[in-house]
Amino acid sequence: MKRRDFVRTMCYGGIATFGLPVVNFAQVAQSGRLVFILLRGGFDGLAALVPYGDPEYRALRGTFAYNASDLSALDDTFGLAPGLSPLRPLWDAGQLAAVHAMAIPHRTRSHFDGQAVLETGLDRPAGAADGWLNRLLQVMSGTRSGIAIAAGMPLSLTGSYQVESWSPTQLGAVDDAFLERLAVLYRADATLHNRFEAAVQQQELVGEEPMARGNARRGGITPLMQAAAKILRQDQGPNIAAMEFSGWDTHANQGMAGGALDRLLGQLAEGLVMFRNDMGSAWQNTTVVVMTEFGRTARPNGTRGTDHGTAGAGFVLGPRLARSSVIADWPGLSTSALFEGRDLKPTLDTRAVLKAAIGGAFDLTAAQIERVFPNSSAVRGISDLMG
Repeated sequence: MKRRDFVRTMCYGGIATFGLPVVNFAQVAQSGRLVFILLRGGFDGLAALVPYGDPEYRALRGTFAYNASDLSALDDTFGLAPGLSPLRPLWDAGQLAAVHAMAIPHRTRSHFDGQAVLETGLDRPAGAADGWLNRLLQVMSGTRSGIAIAAGMPLSLTGSYQVESWSPTQLGAVDDAFLERLAVLYRADATLHNRFEAAVQQQELVGEEPMARGNARRGGITPLMQAAAKILRQDQGPNIAAMEFSGWDTHANQGMAGGALDRLLGQLAEGLVMFRNDMGSAWQNTTVVVMTEFGRTARPNGTRGTDHGTAGAGFVLGPRLARSSVIADWPGLSTSALFEGRDLKPTLDTRAVLKAAIGGAFDLTAAQIERVFPNSSAVRGISDLMG
């Protein structure tokens, strides 16, 4: 490999050996920060935000039905699954909105199409080459910046506005002597020298926590969330971050309390709490949105799992919320109320949540929000989500 190709691989690769390719970001005048977390695979919203108070719940879910005593009740209808119980203090602090019966505007049970719709912010899986987070950066005034904390660049951040990416090393430790020898090579190349120096500095900031490639089943959520906090809490940290975790496609052996899905939910909750703690004072201006491309079937399947469905659940966290609340135009779980007789019926568009979140995080105008989500004027942002 030629020296220049080797250097480019080190600095620009999907798994960057030394961390972020930049150190200094410039923020907009508003000090808001937005983190969008995509749980790839479609998690079972009925097993996460449990509608234990619905009269049809126990009969529909059968062996997948929780007892009320197993849950962290939020109101008379909904409770958090055991794995999500670490989020209860956020609820008590007025910093957690739990959203249910939510779905993308396009009806599909395809992972590819569902994720494309959610990440582009459109009403169909084709029609734009850029993602809604990148368009958000384009419409914001002043200086602003975004980062993907992932193994690759998510579609949500792809577009004409230049963003950065960072993911943890998978190649083992690199000692100081090796870095010094590389630095000598970099000094001879004006194009790459500054990026090398910045990458080394950024790795010193993030540290060397053992982190997986965003796969929730490998236990990588918490360390990646802690790394994200180290990046975002900087005075000149990025305004927008995209993160993603896979492993949520629970066709078999989904389990109950302490089972496979509940353990993943526990990792998610732990990661979110650690992120909140590690953000320090920067948390006061931070909003986190957690979504998935679709929910799961309302009834369990024959392999003790759930199949691809339609509506599901999501979460919005942060001090900028108006209050803690369950946001759901609940359709019910009777057979006649199910979508196509099998799925939770969608009553809330994902874009209504995202519009409210970005409007509250960055004080955007209606015209700016419409540019982020084009041809969606009929979808109004949730009026009482943000303070």
